[in-house]
Formats: sequence, structure tokens, C-alpha cells
Amino acid sequence: MRLFIVSNRLPVTVVRRDGGVEIRESVGGLATAMKSFLEATDGGRGLGFGEVLWVGWSGLRAEVEGEEVRARLRERGLLAVPLSEEDVSLFYEGFCNSTLWPLFHSFTVYTVFDRRFWEAYVRVQQRFAETVASLAEPGDLVWVHDYHLMLLPAMLREAVPDLAVGFFLHIPFPPPEILQLMPPQWRTSILEGVLASDLVGFHIHEYVNNFLRSVAKFLGYRVEVGVVHVGRRRVRVGAFPIGINFEMFHNSALSPDVQTAAEELRQRLRGLKIVFSIDRLDYTKGVINRVRAWERFLREHPEWRRRATFVLVVVPSRTGVPQYDAMKREIEREVGRINGELGEVDWVPIIYISRFIPTPTLHALYNVADVALITPLRDGMNLVSKEYVASRRDCRGVLILSETAGAAHELVEALIVNPNDESAMVEAIARALSMEPEEQCRRLRAMQERIRQNDVVKWAVDFIKATVEAYGEAREAAASATAALLDGEAAAQVAEAFRRAGKRLLILDYDGTLVPHYPYAYQAVPDGALLSLLKDLASLPGTAVAVVSGRPREFLEAWLGALPLYFVAEHGAFVKEPGGGWRQFYPIDTGWKTAVKRVMEEYTLRTPGSYVEEKETAVVWHYRNVEPEVGEQAAQRLVEALSGLLQGAPAIVVRGSKVVEVRPAGVNKGAAAKWLIEQLRPDFVLVAGDDATDEDMFREVPGEAYTVKVGRGDTAARFYVPTYKRLRELLHSLRKAAATSA
Repeated sequence: MRLFIVSNRLPVTVVRRDGGVEIRESVGGLATAMKSFLEATDGGRGLGFGEVLWVGWSGLRAEVEGEEVRARLRERGLLAVPLSEEDVSLFYEGFCNSTLWPLFHSFTVYTVFDRRFWEAYVRVQQRFAETVASLAEPGDLVWVHDYHLMLLPAMLREAVPDLAVGFFLHIPFPPPEILQLMPPQWRTSILEGVLASDLVGFHIHEYVNNFLRSVAKFLGYRVEVGVVHVGRRRVRVGAFPIGINFEMFHNSALSPDVQTAAEELRQRLRGLKIVFSIDRLDYTKGVINRVRAWERFLREHPEWRRRATFVLVVVPSRTGVPQYDAMKREIEREVGRINGELGEVDWVPIIYISRFIPTPTLHALYNVADVALITPLRDGMNLVSKEYVASRRDCRGVLILSETAGAAHELVEALIVNPNDESAMVEAIARALSMEPEEQCRRLRAMQERIRQNDVVKWAVDFIKATVEAYGEAREAAASATAALLDGEAAAQVAEAFRRAGKRLLILDYDGTLVPHYPYAYQAVPDGALLSLLKDLASLPGTAVAVVSGRPREFLEAWLGALPLYFVAEHGAFVKEPGGGWRQFYPIDTGWKTAVKRVMEEYTLRTPGSYVEEKETAVVWHYRNVEPEVGEQAAQRLVEALSGLLQGAPAIVVRGSKVVEVRPAGVNKGAAAKWLIEQLRPDFVLVAGDDATDEDMFREVPGEAYTVKVGRGDTAARFYVPTYKRLRELLHSLRKAAATSA
């Protein structure tokens, strides 16, 4: 078994210099974390991995990377994914950093939705998938990292179905109200992409809950505590807060280089209390808020002038991007103004450094700073706060930490502030600078012990073990499945049977089968590709296509009526033959509708996001847009209320995918499917559906029919396909097969 670590960048920096190539280890967060993990586990062998391979971009454009560089990287167990200059621009700078980064940090004003960015995002991840799939074998474990690669798990699952796949997001996951701003197709693809994993990990439970709420809201999957039911598959979702190499930072003060740098800092800043922060230049970091809070502190507490200074390090990022350049100019302008207005000949309020600083200097600052002011506006975790706490062997120092950083959920002994509350930040700075040594030590010791126990090695090992366990559960579930996956040879056999048949019948559900589920029913209009596909199939000699849906006949007539199809509306209440008119399947008593609608409307008033749809023969309560837990509880209460109301009435209550429907007793899709087969007497039948209401069709049709469940779940169908897209692919293959026999 091998471990594949997949991230946007490889853990090295590749530089072409003087006609040669230089490969240096990176000092980034993920690279450092994985290095610590691999060292602690004997290169992964301690966990049973025979080999560890890392897949990512080398940092060189494909045009100049060359085969020599890729070969040298391969010798180190690094697989380079070639990216062109256009890829980097549209994928990395575009969708990753101009769409996902601001949206996931809830900075919607900076979010750009550009179709070219999305297309590049898909294209690049297909390249990543090809690279992994070229070497991966069933049973290997693939650990996919971060927002750059959220489609990759699904692509890998399709290419090598029996892989163990874990996905970890290193930034926040936004609440569904923010994610909803993304175009539905992109949003669905990203959620489905991640859910192809066996395990999905986030830093904190807040992000887990946001993800689960989004999955329930936009995909309609059943969500339990820590589990998403994606058909028959159970996807585990959990919080795995990333740690640091505690011992390395705790022992940094013992390094001669760090001691020298620390002594120089103490000499230069003799007699001053040091407040310190370091950040990459980014709007999520709240640097300007910090600068203004420090200015206000000095104005309101003039006794600290000439007694304290703020060492502000801002590492340049995305140079040349106008937004970031403007941010840098604003910081420099404010720092200059404050130093000019409040500074003295022998003292400056803010020591501003706008460049990368060497590691010994950073560790020295961790060791000498009296206060670490770490107040991002939004941060997935924030390891700087942990590194500062771990570095304090002297049991001195105070951490001021933003409540909007993931680390605040662990470092509860820090002085927790809201970065937008300037008054609170000023108060926290004053308290930190005046805190008694005993209190400092008590707080630090508690945080250090927590960080020591939950270090980066434990994080990685826990995540990998949980992925292996989730993979094992998935294999057991697959082994017990009654439906077989319809792809490869099985799909080819169905296509061949279709080609040979003289009379064919396709019975197709609509929502979730031919189109995805949408938040609102009116959004599920057929796209041009679907209309063309259905028309082509229905035009084949000896072929009948029936759309059997719970939709009202007006919807089917409006959007599909121009096609030569059979239609069954409202689960079998109405039927329409090609070229004919609608007729009621059999007499129906709907005297119960008014009372049912009144009860559903009462629940709608109590359940924001729900709505009532009235059909000719049925009434439906939709709750796809309700908070998952609230919706499920309300649906259960509604079912109980309606069951009592309808006692003895000729109607039944049915729970479907995020709906509660009341319809006439005896009306179901199974009866409609049986009628179609009796009327047409085909020698080939394929029935496809995704919902509980489609199970009636699977049970009623002859045993030799090809019954296909869309999605993995307990079913009476013989086969399943994972998504509506795969069903469309199957239908395309049938059309092509029939064309070869023409």
C-alpha cells in the first residue's frame, strides 16, 4: 500500500540558475507538517506504507519545466503536474485565489465568478487526476489537500474506484448562505467532488457544521452526526485541528543562531515591551485593524509611549495584483503617519518590516516578544499563534488571539478578541502588557500542554487512520450492496442489448435522474443537451421514451411537450401519449386536499425556507432550503399530523427527497410503468430513478428489465450509477449503440 499526498504545490522550490536546476525544500506550512509526520513514522513505514509519493505543481511553468526536472523530482518521490502559464493564471490566481479564497473566508465583495476560471479549475484537476491514476492501484491511500483540489476526489474515484481517499480543507468552509452565492453547477460539483472521499476533514466543528448544512441544503443527502449518506456510501466528516512540531519550537531558544538573534533584538529594543505580529499580506489578516488599534492604545494609554513598541512583519504576497498593492500602500501610509505623529527621536511606535524574515529571526521574535497580537479577520487555523505559545520556554508572554481564527477553539486561555472591536483590542493590549507573571505562566502552561498533546504528527496519524477506517466501512457497504455499479463491461452489455432489441422502452424519472436536485422546483428546467438527447432517443426506430415524474402535467408540457415522448405526471395520476392529449389514469377523489394544504401552510409559517406546492391530485411540502435538523424534525411532525388527519381518507403520505407529499391512494409510478409495458410490449426495458417513489417502478417491472438507481442507496434496482451525469452518459451510449445497427 502506498500513500499519495496531493497538494497544489510540491514541498520543494525549483529554481533554474546558470543553466542548471536547484531544488530546495520549502518552508510552507503543509510541507513542514508533512516532513514532521514522515520523520516520525519512518517515511510512512510505521503506518504500513511501502512508499510515499507527493503529487503537485513544481512551481515552474510547463514550458520551461522539462523532462529533466520531472525526472529529478521523481527520484525524490515527487510527481510534478505540468501547468502552463495560462493554467497558473486562470486556475491558481483565478478560481482558487479570486473565487474560492475570498468566498470561503466570507469576503464576498472580493469574490469573482468567471466562467474561464471555472473551466481552468476543472481542467487542471483532471490533469492532477491523470497523474495520480497513472500510478495508483486499488487499496492505495490518497490524501488530497485544500481548496485548490476540491473536484479531485470525484475524478480519482471514477478513474480508480477502489482507492482510499481522504480530503482535508486547510481554510474555513463557509456557511451555506455564503456558498449559495456560487453558481449552482459549480457549487454542486465542488460538494460532490469532496463527497467522493471516504473521509472529509476540517480544522474545527464550525466548518464541519457549515459543510454538512450545505450538503443537506444543496444536495439533499441525509446527514447524521459526522456522516453523509451519499446513496449507499457513508462519507465520514470530522474535525481534525492541525498542530505544529511542538518540540522544535519549544527548543528553538536553545539554538545558537536563535540565541544570537534574540540577544541582538534585546539589545536594540532594551527597556521596551515588545508586541509582535507576523502575517502574509492578505485582506483576511486584518493588518490595518491591528495598526489602528495600536495607535488608539498609545493615544488612550500615553504612559506606554517610549515603554512599548509594535514589531509588525508583513510578508509580501501576490505582488503586482492591484488589490494587494493598494493594501500594502495603505499599511505603509498608516504606519508612516503614526510614527510621524507619535514617534520620538529615540523611539518609534511601530517597527515595520515588509519582507520575508529568516527562520532564526522569526524564532527569536517568538522568544523575546512580550505579547503576540494575532488578530486575523478570518483564518482557518492560524499556526503562528501555536508557534508563539510553544516557543515560550521561560513561561512568559501573552497571546492576544482573534475569535475568528480556528486556533481560538483550542487556545482558550489566550486573550480572545473580535478584530473588528477596536475598543476590545485596546483593552486586551493594555491587559497583556500589565499581566502578572504568574497569570502569564498559568495561561501559557495550559495552552502548551494542549499543543504538545495534539501536535502535527498526531494530526496526520489520526487523519490517516480515520481515512483507513472509513475506507473499510465503505468496502463492507459495497460488498453488501444488492445493486451493481453500471459501468464498464456491464454498461457495454446493456448497450448491446439495446442495439439488438426490436422494440425498446426507456422509463425515466426526471428530478435527480435526468437533472440534479435544485433548491427550488422551478429551477429544474431541462438544458439543451438533455432535450437533444431525449429527442434523439425517441426518434430511434422502435424506441419509446417515457418521462414518469411527480411533476404536474403543466411543467412537463411546458418544458418537454415538444418532444415525441410518453409522459406520466403526478406519480401516475395523468398520462399522455406522443401526439395525444392528457388523460386521467383513473378516477381520483381529492376531497382531502383543502385540509392537507391548510396543515402544510401552518408548517410553512413555522419553518422558514419551506414552501407548499399544490398539484391537481396532490399537495407537496418542500423543505430542501430549511436548516437540515430543523427540516427533518418538522417533516417528521408533519407526517404524524397528516397521518392522523387522513385516517380513513383515500390518500397516503409519502416522504421523498426533502419533501412530504400527500397523494391519492393507489397512485404510484409502479402502476404507470406496468401500464406502459403492457401497452407497448417491448423486448428491452430500462427504468431509471433516484427517489423512494421510483422503487415502485423497480419492483413492478419484469425481472429481466434493466432497473437503474441514480445514487447509492438501498434499492430494488439491479444496477446503480453515482449521479445523473453518469445516467446521461449511459443514455448517450445507448444512442450510439443503436446508431451502429442502423
